[in-house]
Amino acid sequence: MKKIISLLVVMVAAGSIASAQIAPQGSSYKELKNYYSAKDYVKSDADPYSVFWTGLESLATPGIPHLIMKETGRGWTFIGAAVVIDLFGQSAVNKLMKQVEYKDGELVKDANGSIVFNDEEKAKQAAGMMFGAIVADLALRIWATVDGVKVAKVKNQYFQDLQGKKAFSANLYPSVNFAQSANGLAAAPGMTFALTF
Repeated sequence: MKKIISLLVVMVAAGSIASAQIAPQGSSYKELKNYYSAKDYVKSDADPYSVFWTGLESLATPGIPHLIMKETGRGWTFIGAAVVIDLFGQSAVNKLMKQVEYKDGELVKDANGSIVFNDEEKAKQAAGMMFGAIVADLALRIWATVDGVKVAKVKNQYFQDLQGKKAFSANLYPSVNFAQSANGLAAAPGMTFALTF
């Protein structure tokens, strides 16, 4: 009787531990990162989000992959930051273009072929603002890429747990082995069945 009670206690404890490791369905990255680490991610054929494409899309358009992964707060934050940086950069370009000197509708150039500005100091400030906008845009894109990849990995781990990590995949592909024969080594074509679980 003690063995049965002990076995039941162990089973209940194991069930509690197992259920505590799987977050509730529909959880956000903010909740899931308490259960999963992006460093522990192992790619699966059943992953709903491609880590590579998420990173590439985040680099090209910060925030959009986050919206696709239903991380709306993060997505709109990255999109908003990208818009602000873009407006700041456009403002700097406009300020720089206002300083360019024109004569008869054409750019005025000095003897060296450099563009002449009405106010060199204001032109330098505008150029500095443009450089700052470019650096900020690049930093935002890198940050969005790293964050998007982490979110994709963590969410993929969560979906792997929902589907069961013990799920398996079977592959059949051609193969060639070499076998020893009386005349030396001979190619032995065949098929390989690979079972991953």
